[in-house]
Amino acid sequence: MSDTVVIEGGTVVTHDGQFRADVVIANERITALTTDATDIDADHRIDATGLLVLPGGIDVHTHFREPEEFTKEGFLAGGQGAAAGGITTVIEMPQADPTTVTVEQFQAKRARVNKNALVDMALWAGVVGPPLQDEVDLQDLAGTGAVAFKSFMASSSPSFPAVDTSTLYWAMSIIAETGLPYALHAEDNNLVQSGLKRLQDAGRTDPMAHAESRPPLVEAVAVAEALYLAEVTGCWVHICHCASADALRLIADARTRGVRVTVETCPQYLSLNTDDLLALKGYGRCAPALRSQDEVDHIWSYVLDETVDLICSDHCGFTKEQKDAGEDDIFRAPMGLAGIQTLLPVFYDGAVRGHSMNLSQFVRQIATNPAQVFDLYPRKGTIAIGSDADIVVFDPERSWVARGEDMAYKQKWTPFEGKTITGRVIRTLRRGETVFDDSLEGEARLPALAGSGRFLPRGYGRAAVS
Repeated sequence: MSDTVVIEGGTVVTHDGQFRADVVIANERITALTTDATDIDADHRIDATGLLVLPGGIDVHTHFREPEEFTKEGFLAGGQGAAAGGITTVIEMPQADPTTVTVEQFQAKRARVNKNALVDMALWAGVVGPPLQDEVDLQDLAGTGAVAFKSFMASSSPSFPAVDTSTLYWAMSIIAETGLPYALHAEDNNLVQSGLKRLQDAGRTDPMAHAESRPPLVEAVAVAEALYLAEVTGCWVHICHCASADALRLIADARTRGVRVTVETCPQYLSLNTDDLLALKGYGRCAPALRSQDEVDHIWSYVLDETVDLICSDHCGFTKEQKDAGEDDIFRAPMGLAGIQTLLPVFYDGAVRGHSMNLSQFVRQIATNPAQVFDLYPRKGTIAIGSDADIVVFDPERSWVARGEDMAYKQKWTPFEGKTITGRVIRTLRRGETVFDDSLEGEARLPALAGSGRFLPRGYGRAAVS
């Protein structure tokens, strides 16, 4: 039997309401929600008076990269950043070496989760198509426990080649039969390559050359193609890190025709813009690129009306040395931003405080919807009796300044450096165990051990909740 924990005095927020309640936890699950838990014999009590009690955040788009050495982050350090940011479940992307495009690779990655994960983790399966894969490979991968499939429509890396139109159609036809989502990095490869050539031929190496080489149009064209093929095949398509208002409009329109499509965006596309890219230089290079403030404002409209299903980080833990390479030539910096620890508070600051979003919608987009899309709900993504006790005690009024040196993940930088953020994670519990405690100092703030995280197969949410 595990210890009984009571979180008392807080305001519980779920996807469909908020209420004052004490949360009782035992054996990794929520066992009671009560107005007064003073008579419960608890081993530990956590005072949440005046604070919000939220479901643990779910980040469906991370690049912790293990055991690959390129970024030197890994499941443990990445998980520490997640815990410090109120994220209790992550879904790791498939293209880090070794990729997860075969059953054997997937099983090896799953073993690494069991060995080193600190937060609970699910895994994407990668799709690169023939000759590296055939129909049986995709069907077998669907049986490994992968929560979804993922491809790039623009060049990624030699070990994870982009899919062309014919491969995309082939993959969708097969994946439609599995019922799993098929996620796409949706940028048109021809437009990306021609944009890069145009800017580089002109001798441009400044930060704006990156943004101008892959404007929002590049996303919209790719999304239009993906939506048509999804409509033809019946495949459930999921659009990653969307940073194009036109692409979001196309998604909204496709839904009215019955196309099954879900979509995510990231805090960097909501709280940063091209002025930040100019200041950040290599530290602001990502794909899609940071957008103009006018585009940001239009993207927000699709977040607020819930065309956007969920918010994720697209966390990439590149080293400072790697990002510094873009100081004088933006194209030398690798693409990707560190963001796992800032995901939840930055989105809260922009959405709830900046755009008057109600708290239940915030919970839907940071926790409940991701759990539902990837079949982890209701074990994950909500506060309910029988659900896993993944809980964030959150101070909605506390302001703090984002500094790379304070980040819990390995690479000590953040694209939000120096920005004041209102809303701070005070404590994070993963299945009832405290994995982050802001009241402590140093290593004591992150007490959980490597391997205490759990691998989550698709369907985990449908395991008995009682």
